[in-house]
Amino acid sequence: MSINVLIVDDSLSACRVLSRHFLLLDVDKVEFCRDARSAIRTLSKYSDDYQIVVVDLHMPEVDGIEFLMRLSKMEFKGGIIIASGMESRIVEAASQLVEASKLRLLGALMKPVTTEQLRVCVERYRLMAFQGNGVRHKGLMSIDEIRRAINSNKIIPYYQAQVDIASGKIKGFEVLCRLQQGTRLQLITPDKFIDVAECNNALNSLTTKLLNNAIPEWALISQFESCKQCHLSINLTPKQLNQSGWHTRLMQYCEQNLLSPSRLTVEITENQVLDKQRQHSTISQLRMNRIGVAIDDFGTGYTNLSQLCTLPISELKLDRSLVHGIHKDPVSQTILKSMQAISGKLGIHLVAEGVEDIHDLNYLEQIEDISLQGYLICRPKPYSELVRWLKARERLVQA
Repeated sequence: MSINVLIVDDSLSACRVLSRHFLLLDVDKVEFCRDARSAIRTLSKYSDDYQIVVVDLHMPEVDGIEFLMRLSKMEFKGGIIIASGMESRIVEAASQLVEASKLRLLGALMKPVTTEQLRVCVERYRLMAFQGNGVRHKGLMSIDEIRRAINSNKIIPYYQAQVDIASGKIKGFEVLCRLQQGTRLQLITPDKFIDVAECNNALNSLTTKLLNNAIPEWALISQFESCKQCHLSINLTPKQLNQSGWHTRLMQYCEQNLLSPSRLTVEITENQVLDKQRQHSTISQLRMNRIGVAIDDFGTGYTNLSQLCTLPISELKLDRSLVHGIHKDPVSQTILKSMQAISGKLGIHLVAEGVEDIHDLNYLEQIEDISLQGYLICRPKPYSELVRWLKARERLVQA
């Protein structure tokens, strides 16, 4: 699939930085326009030549909002990425405007933008194109393959530990989904099937199967001395939160498996805006029943500080893009310290995801009141491997 990108930003340095990010990704061509008028002229003639348009909001003469409205009238078929240094409320308002139009929003990002954030947006475009033309993108599972895996119970729970930085104790485990395709031993990771399952109304069935397999294993994991106070985290999307009954369903799982609700946490992915009354109600109902609620991948999606203040969130997980290279990145260090102060005042537990570099680990060890998750701490493991890891860890503690 050919992907050409057009960047619309009056800042030459911003255009160059964004171009460098995109060239690290699997795109074919990156061009830029320094003003919206020339971009409109270009797209009027060659709109089919560009699959992704990146737009700044604050530009002279024709600003980003007006530019987006003109693209909507042109019925531009590609994906839109908003990349702006303006305050989050303006960026959020612009993203809602795009979603209400005929345009397809891939992401609303605050500058400075990272390569990883753009990678997510590019993958969203690939998925949109895959769904739009019925052609399966290389690497993605088809919905028929996903349904066969669900019906034949090929849903394998994997577990990744979170460790408290101060004490070194295990705080909890995130349960991750793997699919076994056919009779092959190789397991498929969520990036190859989650979005396809959600777009085809199969994600609830997938989540239910995962819970059915994970909860009994979790009961056995909890018997380890180091895990008796740990929590188990499961993932739900904003779209799932918008459906009624999830808090009741999770309470039933807890009752049936003698699991205290306070030891269960729901992680909400940031791939969509949390702006529906039903979503807010579900979050409140989960917390009223002592089930934890975490915002996952914070820093790459839509959740803003005002939502952190108003929603009863119990945990905040900083995305790996903010953690990777933090030992040498003053901007990421400032963001971490700010989030540490905010989360402390709000009583929100802070988790740093994607800890994979020893230098980053050494830096994070100096930060108080934070838990770590990543390959350097513990790789995702199926039940049998996790049991071996826990036994080895307990032997080290006893030695």
